Amino acid sequence: MSVSDPTFQASEFLQLLEAGLGNDDTRKKAIAGAKAVIVFTLKNKDGKDKSWILDLKKDGTIKAVEGALPKSDVQLILKDADFVKLAEGKANGQKLFMNGKLKVKGNLMKATAIEAVFKQLDPRPKL
Repeated sequence: MSVSDPTFQASEFLQLLEAGLGNDDTRKKAIAGAKAVIVFTLKNKDGKDKSWILDLKKDGTIKAVEGALPKSDVQLILKDADFVKLAEGKANGQKLFMNGKLKVKGNLMKATAIEAVFKQLDPRPKL
């Protein structure tokens, strides 16, 4: 199943993340840095929830989740727009958490590593 979903702003970033994981060196660094299975559950502007699983423990893949959520180390629950801001580095995960815009289920320490992983996996040129 494709990570793309046109009803979510995060779709473009998730595709970039998937492309970044396609590079062997980048994937190995991401797995070494996170060592976690992370589930993102996002709510779009229409109120629809959708989840993606990012496996940075074994195979370094990202995919959309259908049905029940698989076992993970941490689940991040937030609005689609806030996820995009977080992924682009325009929002701070700790501030989102403190303001109640980011909910974390599971290992909070694993959640703190995700911002660094986003920066590492983003294949866009750094200006």
